[in-house]
Amino acid sequence: MIIFPAIDLSDGNIVRLSKGNFREKKVYGNKIVEQVKLFENHGAEWIHVVDLDGALKGKNKNVLSINKIINNTKCKIQLGGGIRSLKDIESWLALGLDRIIIGTSAIINENLVKEATKIFPKKIAIGLDLYEDYVAIKGWTEIFKEKKAEYFFNKFSDLGVEAIIYTDIHKDGVLKGPNFKNIINYKKIINVPLIASGGISCIEDIKKLYSFDIYGVIVGKAIYDNKIDINKIFNIK
Repeated sequence: MIIFPAIDLSDGNIVRLSKGNFREKKVYGNKIVEQVKLFENHGAEWIHVVDLDGALKGKNKNVLSINKIINNTKCKIQLGGGIRSLKDIESWLALGLDRIIIGTSAIINENLVKEATKIFPKKIAIGLDLYEDYVAIKGWTEIFKEKKAEYFFNKFSDLGVEAIIYTDIHKDGVLKGPNFKNIINYKKIINVPLIASGGISCIEDIKKLYSFDIYGVIVGKAIYDNKIDINKIFNIK
């Protein structure tokens, strides 16, 4: 199982939100290079980066900070937030990113993912952020209720994306454990790797996901709030 340490960016700072609420934004400083090196030196293979301002406003807002990450690590990087077009994808991949996460545009632009997987094979992941049975879009400010989430899990699995990242909004940033039931259910209905996100509170949560044979798990606030020992996180068996 791959551990994806998270770097969420807002106004050039590393931050964490609670349930996606920008009014409950906790800032962990702007020492981005130091944070990247910390992850790399402890054994991280991947880093999960999100431009939160980009997700909210539909346009990348933390380009300088993202470039710092790209230029200062040997880790692979997956990026989401504010990526709305094929041009956006192409631009980021040209800078050296390994995987692009499409969220809002995957839901509202019916053909974008199909086109992206053809033009950029093995580079596209999907972020499905769920509020109960529906997908939240535009920085989690709107709930897309035309179709239930299961439709999108099946759709993007059939398109052969590299991974689907499932986040339970109710669990995100509150350190109360993941939605294990939904993680298992969604893993069963797709034929592509599932990355679990939201709610990791301790090393036991990660070990439990490992026992379910989950492809990957994103860990953020539990690291920054020292709920998990970074010396142990990348060597879980």
